[in-house]
Amino acid sequence: FVMAPMVHWPEVMVTYDMTDKILFSADAFGTFGAMNGNIFADEVNFERDWLDDARRYYTNIVGKFGASVQTLLKKAAGLDIQMICPLHGPVWRENISWYVDKYLTWSSYAPEERAVMISYGSIYGNTENAANILACRLADRGVRNIAVYDVSSTHPSVLVSEAFRCSHLVFASVTYNGGIFTNMERVLGDLKAHALQNRTVALMENGSWGLIAAKQMKEIISTMKNMEILEPSLSIKSSLKKGQEAEIDATV
Repeated sequence: FVMAPMVHWPEVMVTYDMTDKILFSADAFGTFGAMNGNIFADEVNFERDWLDDARRYYTNIVGKFGASVQTLLKKAAGLDIQMICPLHGPVWRENISWYVDKYLTWSSYAPEERAVMISYGSIYGNTENAANILACRLADRGVRNIAVYDVSSTHPSVLVSEAFRCSHLVFASVTYNGGIFTNMERVLGDLKAHALQNRTVALMENGSWGLIAAKQMKEIISTMKNMEILEPSLSIKSSLKKGQEAEIDATV
């Protein structure tokens, strides 16, 4: 019996069955989602059908407590584990090291993939348009792993998960009530609360008068560890102008 505080509750304990070499891992190695008959990870296409929910489960439930997860993984490294039985999701009996490696990556806050996540908060569609133009310019430069999200229609848990997956993040926000668009502000607050770190970040702002969103987004991101914020940020007055193509290219 091994205590594993904050993975996910303060009183969590995992159990290792020395006879059958089974790790009963409590919330560790779990996933969101309901199983459709097959209870073993090797009976399904886990990487295709389950990995996104497994990442979303980890990042939103224990993402903040990477150090605690690392401590548990170090304890588990000395065990001969032939099966992992989590409280939620499929049972692991094959390719266990692959899944453990995912936890090592997530808990160290290293990007899982070299990828770009573009998150935008748009009111009239102009900020959305700029975000999509940026995505197309990235694609023209040969970037293939790009994900674009509307913060008003995407659940925050998905954005937290994707930020843990991707190496490069773009946040594009309109100026709203003299500040950051409310849904974008929530996303940034969630990322900070989950201790996201070690990312490269670009900022875009939109506004007709006082452009302030980028400044305030930078203030939030600057409090997070090892976040490289690219300068300058891209400022849009109502809509992206033709003369700003060079600024888009500079962001790329």
